[in-house]
Amino acid sequence: MRAVRFHSPGGPEVLVEEEVPMPELRPGEVLVKVAACGVNRIDIWIRNGRYESNLPHILGADIAGEVDSVGVGTKFEIGKSVVVYPALSDGTCRFCLESFPNRCVSGGLVGRASDGGYAEYVRVPAANLVDAGDLDLRIAAAVPVNFATAWNALVERATVRPDDSVLVWGAAGGLGHAAVQVAKMLGAQVIGVAGGEEKRKFVMENGADYFIDHTAEDVAARAKEITGGFGVDLVFDDVGGDTWEQSLASLAKGGTVLSVALTSGASSSVDVGRLYRNELSIVGVFSFRKETLTRVIQLASAGSIKPRIFRELPLGSAREAHEILESRKVEGKMLLIP
Repeated sequence: MRAVRFHSPGGPEVLVEEEVPMPELRPGEVLVKVAACGVNRIDIWIRNGRYESNLPHILGADIAGEVDSVGVGTKFEIGKSVVVYPALSDGTCRFCLESFPNRCVSGGLVGRASDGGYAEYVRVPAANLVDAGDLDLRIAAAVPVNFATAWNALVERATVRPDDSVLVWGAAGGLGHAAVQVAKMLGAQVIGVAGGEEKRKFVMENGADYFIDHTAEDVAARAKEITGGFGVDLVFDDVGGDTWEQSLASLAKGGTVLSVALTSGASSSVDVGRLYRNELSIVGVFSFRKETLTRVIQLASAGSIKPRIFRELPLGSAREAHEILESRKVEGKMLLIP
């Protein structure tokens, strides 16, 4: 089969399309013929060596396709349209038994701990498949990492209420544009933050009530102005170290920062005095439960959430896809099509 792999960490140039052996199925596993695979920031971090992986390695956690074949003793309908739940788990630890495989003490992610969807076929545990129903598989591939993570953050970890004010960093990106849609669905007032006026139109058309250009405005000051001086109830921070202080400064008393990703790094200082005086909360969000993915697939099928596809590229253009993503020009989601 054809796949895109890298044999050593580096820039986009290390991604090479080549012929690789078909995966050999073990009991409990399924071979999925990939229809589309989303491109995510974590793919860049794995490729450049920030996160370790076995080499040579195939990236890709956002996978939708059809069941091609099954391992011995495994029952699954051949030809069924499916989405891959990317969290790998041992199924035996305390967190797995409590239905939180994304917290598994020995877990990993498809596309990091195992080969992913930058290929014509991918091997995954049968337990990691979610029925895609009649949903277009290109749309389905744009849902998991972005919309399920946003749902986990805003519904399951923070419980956004109608009329809450929510500030979303990176509101034009894959994860950010999903957070804007989920927050609006919940009845929140949404402030989208992105870099450059050219992204204003996209963010506003995607449902945000306000836009802040972080390259030209003080985000915290503008957030306070929009909210009548109080600050926002929640900050959806998918950037990390570079935005941490601004995120905390944007909060109203009793507010919460949802730490969802580490695009700009994992280290930052925290004003502990502000934290305790204002009764602020910091909540970490890592991946999502399988039930969460099932829920957002249902919402996408009903048209309640609508992933915005920025560009579809052939599998062999993975290098170009990474270059575009690193240029920060993506609005919505980018897909690779084998």
